[in-house]
Amino acid sequence: MANCAHVSKLVLRLAQIVFALIAFAAAASLNQNWPSPDTSILSAVRFMVFTGVLAFLLAIFYAIVCCVEGLKRTFSGLVEVLINGLWVIFWMAAAASFAAYQPCKYKDFDARFTRCDVFITAQAFAWLSWLLWIASLAISIIEMRRGEGFSGGSKRYPMGTAPAIV
Repeated sequence: MANCAHVSKLVLRLAQIVFALIAFAAAASLNQNWPSPDTSILSAVRFMVFTGVLAFLLAIFYAIVCCVEGLKRTFSGLVEVLINGLWVIFWMAAAASFAAYQPCKYKDFDARFTRCDVFITAQAFAWLSWLLWIASLAISIIEMRRGEGFSGGSKRYPMGTAPAIV
């Protein structure tokens, strides 16, 4: 039976799926519709698509891992901490690369719909995804420190309560 922590992890993973989908879909639309003279941002757009698609797939995978005990023992612990840490870095890099792009700053907006609106949407959901992956990283670190999720590792015991070895 799933306890409250596992349900919250599942909800967190579902939010990551939705936010990654929005971020990479917006970036993918920019990749196809970007004006040809200004190609300076295309590498950042493609990195956002890469980060979003893989984060989307990883979040789906870890949503499944939350529900399957055999997978939970194999893909949690240090493995989950490393994957979450890597994706925190990737989302921060993708969002920061969009934030550094000067032509789509807030002061340049006008009343009609522009590419910058889609660009800012992708950037906003990238930052929100970054926050969600930080939360996943924190939860996975806490679980790893408690000894939960190790396939072959030992569970920590409070001081003086460890079973006696004969």
